Amino acid sequence: MTTIETSRSQYAQIADLVRRRIADGTYPAGAVLPSEDRLADELRVSRPTVNKALVILRNTGEIKVRRGAGTVVRSLPTILRDAKKRYAARNEGSGAGEVEVSRHALKSSTTYREISQTTPPMSVAEILGLAEGEQALLRSRVLYANGEPIQIADSYIPWRLAEGVPDLMRENAGRGGSYGRLADAGNPVTRFAEDITVRMPTDDEQRTLELETTQPVFEICHVAYSQDRPIEVCLHVMTGHLWKLHYEWDDPTHEQDS
Repeated sequence: MTTIETSRSQYAQIADLVRRRIADGTYPAGAVLPSEDRLADELRVSRPTVNKALVILRNTGEIKVRRGAGTVVRSLPTILRDAKKRYAARNEGSGAGEVEVSRHALKSSTTYREISQTTPPMSVAEILGLAEGEQALLRSRVLYANGEPIQIADSYIPWRLAEGVPDLMRENAGRGGSYGRLADAGNPVTRFAEDITVRMPTDDEQRTLELETTQPVFEICHVAYSQDRPIEVCLHVMTGHLWKLHYEWDDPTHEQDS
């Protein structure tokens, strides 16, 4: 029988115990946890103490409440987003997001919320160098892994570049995604830049990504350039506990030293 020490924070001990049981397979990925009452009886503590421990694990994304099922162990692994490799491999599928999810042996799917001509947010318009009132194509989508939402991605492309490319108005833009179609139209992507912010989700993001109110997200402002001209801004909002961001680059002083 597991003993919870009275000299230490009981709810923290219970959280650690559940983590160990997840790690050793006692509670495998996707499994429903025992009820709070059952855990309280087993560990000889109060139900509020168990609840406090499970709240910790919900906040870190290790477990989640699934309507109609109860509290379940997280079923998805940490997904690696390799900033350099993901775009180099995008021709393997319809886009970089599909490629990186599939590499984890997960089933990738995408739901489009909107594809339309729109006035972009001011911050996006400034990056794209759009004049006041100038329009952009919005491709707004939610990416899923094994049916679970993992990312919101809103892409903005200047309308003057998008309006003559009919595939950009379709959900499936074809192999290579929207960058492939922009390249076909004479606007190949030659450079990327990203700014990353960690913040709390908006109400809409929380509902869409099925997050707790206390779970932060990564916001990545991704800019694609054709030569020195920005041709797309994509605002990625990603569940913070599911993603690992990887970046690498060459040492710019190496050639100078040699």
